Formats: sequence, C-alpha cells, structure tokens
Amino acid sequence: MKKVFTIIISAILICLIGLGIIGYYVEKDKAAEKTNAKTEEKVDQIIEEEKLVVDSDKIDVDKIDGYTAGEDLVSQDNTNNNLEQGNSEAVTVGGINLPYSIPNKNMEIISIGQYSGKFVEDGSDINKDNVLSIIVKNTSKEVIDYGEINMKIIGKTDTMKFKITNLKPGVCALVMESSGKIEFNSEDKYIYMSSKHNMISDLSTMESQVAVTREDKKITVENLSDKNLNTVYVYYKTISPGGCYLGGITYRAKFENVEGGKNISSNTIHFSNKNCEILKVESVKE
Repeated sequence: MKKVFTIIISAILICLIGLGIIGYYVEKDKAAEKTNAKTEEKVDQIIEEEKLVVDSDKIDVDKIDGYTAGEDLVSQDNTNNNLEQGNSEAVTVGGINLPYSIPNKNMEIISIGQYSGKFVEDGSDINKDNVLSIIVKNTSKEVIDYGEINMKIIGKTDTMKFKITNLKPGVCALVMESSGKIEFNSEDKYIYMSSKHNMISDLSTMESQVAVTREDKKITVENLSDKNLNTVYVYYKTISPGGCYLGGITYRAKFENVEGGKNISSNTIHFSNKNCEILKVESVKE
C-alpha cells in the first residue's frame, strides 16, 4: 500500500513539473512575442526615421546631395562696406542679391549654385557636372502647380529656364536649368527676365476613391469604389537630404483600366520609399 501511495505521489509530482515546464514555455513564448513586437516596433520607427522629408524650417543647403552654393568671395573692402551699411548678412551670387523675391509670383530664389549628379529635369538621370541650379521656395499658402523662372547671363543671348511643378506651400526645390547645358561660372552675372506661375489650392490624392500602397520601387493602386476609374496617375517627387525636393520635375506612374474593387501594381524607375513623396493622384479618361 505504501508502495502504491509512493507511486501516486510521484506521478502527481511529475505532472506538476510537466505543467510547470509547459507553463514556462508558454509564458516564455508570450514574453518573446512581446519582445519581438517591441523589436519590430523599434525597427519600424528606425525605418520611419530614415525617410527623407521636406521642411522649410529645416532646409540645410550644405546637405543637399550634389549641390554647391555659389556665394561670391568678397574682398575685405566690400565686407567692410557691407558692415557699414548694416548689410552684413546679404549674399550676392552672379550679381543677384539673395534671397531674391520673384515679383508677384509667390516664388523666392534663396540660393544659386552648381549641381553635379543625375540630371533629373528630363527624367534621363544622365550624370552631369556643374549644372547651373537655383533653390526656389514657394512663399504662398497655395500650391505652385506650374512655375517658370527665366534668366539671362549678361553678355549672352540664350534664355535660361527653370521649371517648377507641384511645389507645396512653404517648401523648396533644387531646380536645375532645364536644358542641362548651362554651367555655373562664378564670373557670370545674371539678370532676371520674366516668370509665370499657376496656383491651385491643394493637391488631391483621391483618398476616398483610391488607396495607394508602396513597397520599394513598386506602387499599387486599389480602386475603393465599384466604378471603373479608367487611367489613374500617381504623381511623386524625389526628396534630397537637406530638406528640399531634388529637381523641379514631378514624376508620375500610370495605371490603366483600374476597375472597381481591383488593384494594379507598377514597378517604377524613379520611385523609392526612402526618398520620394506621393503628392497627387488623379483619374482621367483616355
């Protein structure tokens, strides 16, 4: 009888130990899940922090990839004169005092210089050196749907064009001379000729009709309605370190025959989750 009692007690202890072990691993799994969740959350936060954004309050010209500002190296005499005139903070490049406000056009040139790198204004991404470039700021509370600044080099006949599209209020874009053929020369003197602009109140992303998701270079458009949307365009800009858009250009991805309730994906050339911002979505009949 004593032996039977011992066997029963041993069996109970084994069961309790077994349950304890199971409980340990369950709790450990739960703890691991919590740890993994926290780790994933931290990873998401790191990825989010790595994304480039435009911000007029944080623009840093020195950090813009490929760009070198062309401030004149003034003589000591000129510096002294500026100090006497209370204008020590003025910057002059190519004979133009910066920042230069474009008359009645809601645009301001805050820097003039040279850009070396991928020429983006025609979408070719051809590497070019020393392209004359300007940094333009939208000084209004509306979107510059299209803007153009025309300048000349004194003593030369060619007109230099700088084209800006979809520039949000208060932000800047590094805009390259549109032909890509004009180089920056510290000896050149510039003269402002003319400009044009078309303003709109905001940029529509059709959120109630279309859901846009992004993965690396792939953009997916989902039609949330039960009606066909024909052709959908997604417009986006590239962002440079330093807090401004790279190029006046706005890229667009085309999605044809977007049927109700369906989604279509497109692998793009220029889009990147890290350094691109989707600005506008529109549906058109073609």
